[in-house]
Amino acid sequence: MRQRWKQKLLAALTLLAVLVAFPASNYASAQEVTPDVAQKARATQRDESGIDPQYINTSSITADLAINGNNAHAYASAMAKKVCRVTVTMRLQYNDNGTWKTKVSWVGSSTNGCKVMGEDFTLTQRGQYRTYAIFDVGGENLTYTSVTQRY
Repeated sequence: MRQRWKQKLLAALTLLAVLVAFPASNYASAQEVTPDVAQKARATQRDESGIDPQYINTSSITADLAINGNNAHAYASAMAKKVCRVTVTMRLQYNDNGTWKTKVSWVGSSTNGCKVMGEDFTLTQRGQYRTYAIFDVGGENLTYTSVTQRY
């Protein structure tokens, strides 16, 4: 019982540390988020009825991308409803004539029910980019795609 409490506390503190380290204002300054863009981003995570999906093991998932100059910062996180193994595969992808191709990929995992990843990559090719994340949360497989950014 004490072990679970410590794991939940560690997960909450990890999430808080990431939120403090990467404030939303950094992303807002890197991209202009209009209501249409925000609505499209939310719609990609919903079914056709417009209802947010409910997961068995997963509390929340997200992926984001911020481009500043030629630096891309890819971000992905997953939070489980219970203590379990969480694996995140985060891909920085670019659009090559309508096909999304992976430029670089990172994988990370934890056993405390929470995994947060943030990675930087120097861009050399102009075009549209996105973060594509694949999550395994206690055996539940999910994906999330960020809004696209232009370099």
